[in-house]
Amino acid sequence: MKELIISQIAPIAATAIVAILVATIKTIGNTVVDVLTKKKEQIEQSIKASGHEQDLQTAKEVWNIVEEKFRITENAETLLSSKADQFNNLLLQKIPGLTQRNLDDLRQAIAGEFNKDKAAVLTKDDALKQLQDTNEALKAENISLKEQADKAQALFSKPVGADTKQATA
Repeated sequence: MKELIISQIAPIAATAIVAILVATIKTIGNTVVDVLTKKKEQIEQSIKASGHEQDLQTAKEVWNIVEEKFRITENAETLLSSKADQFNNLLLQKIPGLTQRNLDDLRQAIAGEFNKDKAAVLTKDDALKQLQDTNEALKAENISLKEQADKAQALFSKPVGADTKQATA
């Protein structure tokens, strides 16, 4: 009788134990997969960030090379186009596979960083407008000062006793 009960209960118990083990392994496995996925994403982000930092550092080095090469020049128009072309060529040599958009973005980022403390260059129209505004302000101030000078001169040009003689007469 003992053997009969054991033979009937053993498969049920084995199935229950296997089911519990499968559920436990599945839960632990899903957790491990989630942790590994997040760790993989974190590593990918750090690789991208370090790669971008490396590209940015290389772009700064190329910028300095181009700046030194074009430091003294007579033709500004040639300078600007040549510097951009030179920057693109050197950066492509150092970091092959960059697209034109990548080159433009890196050049703008570097230029912004290097030029942030420099004074802005005025166009002819902006300079003319500023000069006209300043001229108008100076004209208005000049008129005001002339009026004050005329009033002061009128006060000082009267004879000292003129006011008292008129008052007594």
